[in-house]
Amino acid sequence: MTEPIKTEVAKTEAAKADLVNLKWNGVDIQAEKGSNLLKAALDNGIEVAHYCYHAGLSIAGVCRMCMVEQDGNPRAFPSCNATCGEGMVIRNDTPKIKAAVEATLQFHLLNHPLDCPVCDQAGECGLQDYYMKHGVYDSQMIDKKVHKPKVQDIGKNVMLDAERCILCSRCARFTEEVTHTHELGILNRGDHAEITVNEELKNDYAQNLVDICPVGALTSKDFRFKQRVWFLKDVHTTCIGCETGCSVKVSQNKNGAYRVKPVYDHDVNGHWMCDDGRNIYKHVSSPTRLSSASENINGLFVPVDELSIQSKVKGLKPKYILSTGLTVEEYAQFFSSLKGSKVEVGLYTLPNLGADFDGILKRGDKNANLRGAKAAFAAAGFDSTQEGLDKILNSLSSNDVVYVVIPEILYNEDHFNTLIKKTEKAGMKLALTPGETLSTLRTFNYLLPVPSFLEKNGNIINHQGLSRPLRAGLNYGETSKDISYYGKWVNV
Repeated sequence: MTEPIKTEVAKTEAAKADLVNLKWNGVDIQAEKGSNLLKAALDNGIEVAHYCYHAGLSIAGVCRMCMVEQDGNPRAFPSCNATCGEGMVIRNDTPKIKAAVEATLQFHLLNHPLDCPVCDQAGECGLQDYYMKHGVYDSQMIDKKVHKPKVQDIGKNVMLDAERCILCSRCARFTEEVTHTHELGILNRGDHAEITVNEELKNDYAQNLVDICPVGALTSKDFRFKQRVWFLKDVHTTCIGCETGCSVKVSQNKNGAYRVKPVYDHDVNGHWMCDDGRNIYKHVSSPTRLSSASENINGLFVPVDELSIQSKVKGLKPKYILSTGLTVEEYAQFFSSLKGSKVEVGLYTLPNLGADFDGILKRGDKNANLRGAKAAFAAAGFDSTQEGLDKILNSLSSNDVVYVVIPEILYNEDHFNTLIKKTEKAGMKLALTPGETLSTLRTFNYLLPVPSFLEKNGNIINHQGLSRPLRAGLNYGETSKDISYYGKWVNV
């Protein structure tokens, strides 16, 4: 047996040694030794009602919804606050536990406002789901409900409705444990307890609070009242906001995209994403986004046939300035189309914004596929450095046609305008843009639309060197079948 095989066998045996065997509702399962019972159940596909537990936060044990019984233990207990042991026999399907969950749910709903028709959480609300599964009872509440502040703007695009809050403490734990900014806490006792805003949200991850809130207490100002969630479908893709490459899902329908939320990814972003990344979808459905080839006539862009553009650029020497936002496949196809052609190609790199890394997820480098771009340039024998780009810009003349691929998101328009000014000597200027028709583009002779990140299938390489998938959205699947749009002008 070779040494690598011995090592792998040792790892497998060690992994097995760290597992314990349990029986849950009569089903044999395995779980990590020392993990909590609730996680063991969820990991094995067993449904257990819960509110306060979240895999990315500490254990609080305050909602009391995940109660279970254990053979040999006379009392029911919360499964989130108990560790797995060898041979444990657990049940949460007994009449005693069902009654406990129903009573606890009714307790959570005693003062809850019945405003589901106007609540953005409707359709993905834990209270609604568990009421239909464990409730459907006649309320025993005879007193007036306790009223608390509603529609509170607590900063960073987040709204708070204290009446809807069930005090699961997820939000307070997030600001304490993840961002360490401590903006939220719980004040007072009994039915007067409520989430208290110590100061306006100031952290760059505040909208994760909306994601982890199991009810409609915390909602997004950007998404409020725009769509019902049952009219949306999610497309799993990768955030293009920076070099981290978080796994995300974009919620959209035939009318466009409406929000971006994180998808759990152990290797990259865990459970979270930054607030900046939630804005990457907005240009895709923008009414000012370029939809067809356009010609600049006295500062006004009007639709034009591409054949007409081809006749104008014919005979001019093509020079390309690519962005760092193309997929690995797009770079490969583009450089493949250059074979036998005397074309100069440079790479425009977005400037760094802020610190290299904030210690959680955000990176100052906003070039989503910088590593993929540099690898493609090197493989094709082109210079991807700033010096290589400057050489092309300094050599432009009236005999050249320069094609500039516009970055999808311009974090620093002044920096990009500096690039555009350096292309003024070219005889013809064409912009290939996946985004909006920016005022910056008024100096171009022609504009050509190209697909956005939600309109193509491919891969990008993040700062770790990991391949991250881009997936075409629900409305754009056909676009991704042809990726010749960047290179088709080379041999005109």
